[in-house]
Parts: sequence; C-alpha cells; structure tokens
Amino acid sequence: MTTTKAELNTQDFIAEFGQHELVSDFSEEAINAILSQYKRVQSESNDPASIAWEPLFNDALEWDASGVVYELSNEVKEYASEIINMIRNADIGISADTKEKFDSLEYDLSDEELLQFFRSELMKSPDYFNEVAAILARENDFTKLDNGKYLILGAY
Repeated sequence: MTTTKAELNTQDFIAEFGQHELVSDFSEEAINAILSQYKRVQSESNDPASIAWEPLFNDALEWDASGVVYELSNEVKEYASEIINMIRNADIGISADTKEKFDSLEYDLSDEELLQFFRSELMKSPDYFNEVAAILARENDFTKLDNGKYLILGAY
C-alpha cells in the first residue's frame, strides 16, 4: 500500500502497520523518525504517491549500544586513540586490577595494541559500549534516539 502524505501520522501508522514484519521490531520513536524521513522523501519527489514506505523500513535498523559496537567491530580500531584517551580520563570505567595493568603497559604498547590487549576487560564495561557506540554513531551519521538506541537509516 502506498500511503499519502496527508494520511500519515505515527499513531495511525502503528495501528495499521505495527504488526507488519518490516515495522514490528522498531520502537515508536524509531517509527516516527523513519516516517519523518518518508515525508521528506515524498516532499522531494515529483510523484509523492509513488513513494512506498516499505523500503525505508526495510533499509533501517534500530540497535542498542552493544549492537552498534558488535556490528561495527571492524571499525573500532580506527578510533583506538580516542578510546584509550577515554580510559585515561576515566570516561570508560575499568576495574582497579585492569587499571593497574593498563598503567603498567600504557607506554609500552600503541593505542591499538592496548585496545586489543584489554578488549575482553573493556567488553565488561557498559561505559565502553556507550562511549564507543557514540563514536561510531557520530562517524556513521546514526541518530541517537531518546530511548538510548541508535537508528540507522538507509540510502534515502
């Protein structure tokens, strides 16, 4: 079904399509953001009625902080210096034992090596996921939702 701009609001959309397989996994906040994108795409089109909502939902994702870090784990090392500085500044909390090991190795290893060495310890810290997800979201233009999750929009 193609929805026209005039009939589109989040609550009505959820009532009609909330159980649809493309929609059911998204929070209301994410649905609202995706529909805002849909409205923008329609407003930029010469034929707004031909724009279907389904591709926007199909191409979108909603991840929590750990999902962002896991899914983009290959990009984390690119931000090793920034992450290591967060550990130095205590923005990312680590245990006292880990901090002691970190302090003893800090000048013997590169930031990337430190990140790799302490990876398993860092994975125990919620701060790590939140801070690294924020970096990855910023660098990849993800939208942080009020519910703490990140919305990744498709190509539109």
